[in-house]
Amino acid sequence: MDKFFDSGNPVMKFLARLVDLAVLNIVTVVYSLPLVTAGGAMAAMNYVLLHLVRGDETYVIRMFRKSFKENFRQGIPEGLLVILIAVITATDLWAFHGSGSRAVTMMMIVISIAALLLFVSAVYMFALQARYDNSVKGTIINAFRLSLGNLPRTAGMAVAWTIWALVLVYLHRAAPLVFMLYGFTLPGYLCAMLYDGIFRKLEEE
Repeated sequence: MDKFFDSGNPVMKFLARLVDLAVLNIVTVVYSLPLVTAGGAMAAMNYVLLHLVRGDETYVIRMFRKSFKENFRQGIPEGLLVILIAVITATDLWAFHGSGSRAVTMMMIVISIAALLLFVSAVYMFALQARYDNSVKGTIINAFRLSLGNLPRTAGMAVAWTIWALVLVYLHRAAPLVFMLYGFTLPGYLCAMLYDGIFRKLEEE
C-alpha cells in the first residue's frame, strides 16, 4: 500500500499530472474570460505545459501568473487575432450550413482545413511567445514557419485538437464540466509533447 502512494509510482505520477492539468486549465479559463487577456493566458498556459512535459519542478499557479504578467501586453493583439479568425470561420461555416450544394460543401471543407492550420499555428505562436523574446510580428511569422516546416508534428497537433473537439461534442451534457477541467490543457499537453522536440532543436542551434 505504501508503494502505491509513493510519489514515484507511475499511477500516482499520472494522477498528479491530471490534477496539475485541471488546475492549470481552470486558471487559464478564468484569466481568459475578459477576452483581451486570452492571449496572455494562452502563452502562460503553454509556458507551464512545456515545463510539465520536460519534467521540471513545476508550481502551476505561481509559474502561470509569472508568465502571464510577462506576456500580457504582447498577448493582447495575438489573442484578439485568434478570436477574430475564430469568429470569421464560425460565421462562414454557419452561413454555408444546410446547403446541399457540393461546391458549398467543398468550400466548407477548405475553410475548416485552413482554420485548423491557422489554429495550430496559433498554438506555436503562444508557445513561442511564452518561451522566446520577440516582437508580435516576428512571433507570428515564426509560428507559421514552424507549422509549415514541421508538417508531421503540425498534423499531429491538428489531429489531437480535432479528436478532442469530437469528444466534447460526444459528451454533450458533460462537455461543460470536462471543458472546465481539461478543455485547453489536455490537448495542449499533447501539443507541447510534439513541439518540445522542435524547441529543443532550436535551443541547441
